[in-house]
Amino acid sequence: MQPQYFRKRRRWGKGSRIGKVASEYRTLLASWLIEIALHLDWHRPPKPGRWPDIFSDCEFLALTGIHDPYEEDDEENGEAAQVPTTKNCKKILEKRLAVLHKTKAPEQLALFDNIELLAEMVGLNEADQCVLAFASALDLFPQFKGTISSRCEKTTNQLICQILSRITGVPESDFRASISGDSLLVSTGLIRVAKGVVDLEDKLDVFEGLSSILINPHLSSEELSARFLKKASPPTLTLDNFPHLRCDVAVTRDYLANVLDERTAGVNILLHGKPGVGKTEFVQTLAAEIGADLYEIAFSDEEGDPIKGTARLRAFNFCQRLLARTSNAILMFDEIEDVFPADFGMFSFFMDEGGGGKSSGKAWVNRTMERNPVPAIWISNRVGHIDPAYLRRFDYSIAFSVPPVAVRLNIAEYHLGCFDPPRSMIERIAGNDDITPGQLDRAAKVAKIASGGNNARAIQLIEQTLDRSVTLLGQKRTPNRNVLRTGYNLDFLNTDIDISIIISGLKRRPRGTFCFYGAAGTGKSELARHIADEIGKPLILKRASDILSKWVGESEKNIAAMFSEARDQDAVLVLDEADSFLSDRRDAQRSWEVTQVNELLTQMEAFDGIFVCTTNLMEKLDQASLRRFAFKVRFNHLNPEQRWQMFCQELKRLGGCDDGIDEWESKIRGLEKLTPGDFAVAARQFELWDVTVSPGKLYEQLQKECEVKEGSKRPIGFGS
Repeated sequence: MQPQYFRKRRRWGKGSRIGKVASEYRTLLASWLIEIALHLDWHRPPKPGRWPDIFSDCEFLALTGIHDPYEEDDEENGEAAQVPTTKNCKKILEKRLAVLHKTKAPEQLALFDNIELLAEMVGLNEADQCVLAFASALDLFPQFKGTISSRCEKTTNQLICQILSRITGVPESDFRASISGDSLLVSTGLIRVAKGVVDLEDKLDVFEGLSSILINPHLSSEELSARFLKKASPPTLTLDNFPHLRCDVAVTRDYLANVLDERTAGVNILLHGKPGVGKTEFVQTLAAEIGADLYEIAFSDEEGDPIKGTARLRAFNFCQRLLARTSNAILMFDEIEDVFPADFGMFSFFMDEGGGGKSSGKAWVNRTMERNPVPAIWISNRVGHIDPAYLRRFDYSIAFSVPPVAVRLNIAEYHLGCFDPPRSMIERIAGNDDITPGQLDRAAKVAKIASGGNNARAIQLIEQTLDRSVTLLGQKRTPNRNVLRTGYNLDFLNTDIDISIIISGLKRRPRGTFCFYGAAGTGKSELARHIADEIGKPLILKRASDILSKWVGESEKNIAAMFSEARDQDAVLVLDEADSFLSDRRDAQRSWEVTQVNELLTQMEAFDGIFVCTTNLMEKLDQASLRRFAFKVRFNHLNPEQRWQMFCQELKRLGGCDDGIDEWESKIRGLEKLTPGDFAVAARQFELWDVTVSPGKLYEQLQKECEVKEGSKRPIGFGS
């Protein structure tokens, strides 16, 4: 059965445009305006012999159709118009109201029809529909709103309920319930009720864009839902594409499947991580895996303008109600950064008249998350600004970090494989952990469109597009080609501990903390790579440039994230240039220098994997930090025998001629500061020169490398 105000006052019409009071709606707006004028005593003269100001208000007279009482020959107002008493003024209004009530109304009315449809969809009662209709009229018709607002500058909740009761016939108590903080209208975000005493135009605020939608004729429930919700795109991946999240996949898949079966309320999952790492794709894939219908909240209104955080949160509540009767739905709320600000100012409109300040706003948001009937997956690029009070409300959270190199290889092949790029290119791109799947997808898009089907051109475009992207985002560049290294051999490490024993132990029990220290080029980082390969674990290598930040506290967060990434990937974690972080705290001049050391030591103690620090400056390390390392391994320069053996190996590997090699043995053995790194430098030089390597030429380059080292007894120069 239709509400009373629908039955008695169907005088709205259809086809009205915002900003213009159409004739079809004039009758009802006029009757409402006169009812309000009578209730608020606008008809009382300010002093004897003077007409109330409504009778000199052109907009009031035009909207209500009342004739100007100053006109002497007014047939409708008659003799009463000549005497401006309260009784006569009231009689003028009541007479016009009676005429309006007899006016024939159109059969189909867009605003009412759509409100009835909305009521069926979300369960609005009679009073709720009345509030929504009145608030929509204020929003749609500026002339109606302006006429009322100019005379209602101090509006309370009680007054608005009295006005609504007067114009609709619905009991005032029903309206008090409809605009309370726990009401369906307010909790779904359809209506915002300002607290305290405010202008009437600010008292009721309909959800942004809703009134414009409701005024359009012939909406179906599907059309109405589509204005706020859209079905998510089908996935292009499977859960097998997320092997690095296998533990999280198992939990979220089983959890969501069960809560959908049991219709559990208040289910919230948070996915967070930098843009482009696959958060949205993961949700799409997860929903498809459990056979759920995934919906997402619209980002823009009918005119294409972005919906702001406040409106999007209200849209979230509204969409929750729209989907409440759907048994197999999941709601995805993407890019929630503006929904959870650092303060609570944006939530002040949810507070009741009793006040309560920020705590009331926080309580409203918490209730929202506790009561949502449809499981919600919230997605954010960052969470550092979100109050912990909100974060604690999430049932489960997944931090999306850079995928391990094996997964990055698969991702690169997935996006770029159709162009048949060289394997070395795929490996090189996958080796840059700054490049995200989103960047690869866009690079492939550019290459596909701009290459004209030419694979060679496509590969060039991929390289160029990625280069421009990493420059724009301030990411580290992918090297043009793999760094040329020497042939790796444990025999060419000169350490004070037998490395083979360490590797054997790590194969049995893959955990421990190591400090590799010694001169540059002695093989510290390469040994860490070798250990990871030998025990079959991925390697995560971090340098100072990856961790240090100009923002206070950000370096500590990066340190924690580094350990979290290694833990998630079960990887060997290597911190190169550790002296940048573990400097002696007694020499610290700034507080953040101490907090960085403290954070690193705290994370080390909690880490149950393999952690390796490398440094060339052992003497600068914090003494307390050294005790945290189970093994401190010193790397020395090559001994004479190692120098000669490595010389022979590299000469052969570089394709050199070994004629007369024996005559160089004594000279090679005499290069006291020679390291494996010197051989790698020489190899890169020969690659550039494209010359045949001879024992003499190789010796000459190695000698030069030794001469330029600090502490060398030889003068700096390029003579042999």
